[in-house]
Amino acid sequence: MFINVKYIALLIMVLFITGCQEDLMPSNDPIESTLLSREGEVIDDLALTFSDGTSGSISERLSTHDALVLYFTMWCPICDAHMSHIRNQIQPQYNNVDFIFVDYVSGSIVETMNVQRASGYTDFDVIADINNELETYFNGTMATTIIIDKNFIVKLNSLFKTGNEIKDKLDTL
Repeated sequence: MFINVKYIALLIMVLFITGCQEDLMPSNDPIESTLLSREGEVIDDLALTFSDGTSGSISERLSTHDALVLYFTMWCPICDAHMSHIRNQIQPQYNNVDFIFVDYVSGSIVETMNVQRASGYTDFDVIADINNELETYFNGTMATTIIIDKNFIVKLNSLFKTGNEIKDKLDTL
């Protein structure tokens, strides 16, 4: 059986080209993000379950704050950098805003608490999104940032970029 080297090279090239059709990089395309965004919508009063086992709701959190910021984390190094930036650079400027991290990957309250402690965020409230209700409702994934005002209006629903997008929205409240 004779196999031509040209045919093997052609087959390898075709496989290489067709195998690279999927773009696996996240998009910051504003058209794409607005299609999946709840920005500008009035949302429901959603139930929240925290890593310490307590529960609450968006209305309870907004009863003592002017806005609520939710940051969706999967506890990776990128999320850690974003969360550190929020904790050190943004939160201190907005005492009237409630900042909460949303763990949508751990799958249990105990695991959320464990990873929260191991990551050094015991000073923050963390939602254990066990059934992925918030993830589904906001189409939230890694680095999704949501800002909700007192009227339950979503003011921001986008990926974290530099933190300036959070400050810009909070400054308008």
